Amino acid sequence: MYSNSVQYKRFVWELNNIINLSSGERNIVFLCLGTTTIIGDSFGPIVGTLLKKKFEKSNTVKIMGDLKDAMTYSKIEENIDYIKEKYSNSLIVVLDAALSDKHDIGKIFIQNRGLRYAESLHKQNNFLGNISIKAVVGEDMNNNIQNFKTLKNVSFEQVKSMSDIVSKGIIDVMNKKENNGKNICK
Repeated sequence: MYSNSVQYKRFVWELNNIINLSSGERNIVFLCLGTTTIIGDSFGPIVGTLLKKKFEKSNTVKIMGDLKDAMTYSKIEENIDYIKEKYSNSLIVVLDAALSDKHDIGKIFIQNRGLRYAESLHKQNNFLGNISIKAVVGEDMNNNIQNFKTLKNVSFEQVKSMSDIVSKGIIDVMNKKENNGKNICK
C-alpha cells in the first residue's frame, strides 16, 4: 500500500543508507518514544508495537517502547543510564513524534545523529541515540501549553499513516540486512 508512495521510497532510501553506513556488525536498538495517552505523541509506541511483532525472535534487533510498555519521558529519565550502558556498543535509533513548521506536518525526517527528546514541550532533556527518526505531527507554537494542546488534537489517522510508513520501511530495510547469512526479521 505505502511501498509506491514517494514518502515511503525516500524514507527507505535514506534509512538504508544511514543504517548501512552506521551499523556495521553492531546490534540495533529501536527506541520508540512517546505515550499512549496523547494521540500526537503515540507515533513511537505504535511503531514499536508493529516492529515488536516482526523482530520478537531476533538476536540482533531490540525494540524498546510500544503500546503496552510506552517509553515515556519519565521512563526515559529513569532508564537513560541503563540504556546508554547496556546498549553502548549498539546502534541506537530513536523514534519520536515532533512539532515543526506548518509546512512540515506529515513529513518524516531521518538524521544521522540522535535527538533531544521532549524538545517540543521545552523540557530539560538529554541527547539520546545515534540516528533519529522524527514524524512531524503538528505545528510548533513555541509555547508549552499550546504545543500540548496541538499534540492532543492531532488526527489519529495521520499518526497511524506515518507509523505504518516508518514501521514498514524499517522492516524492509532490516530484511535486506543479513545476520550470518539469514534474514533477521523472522
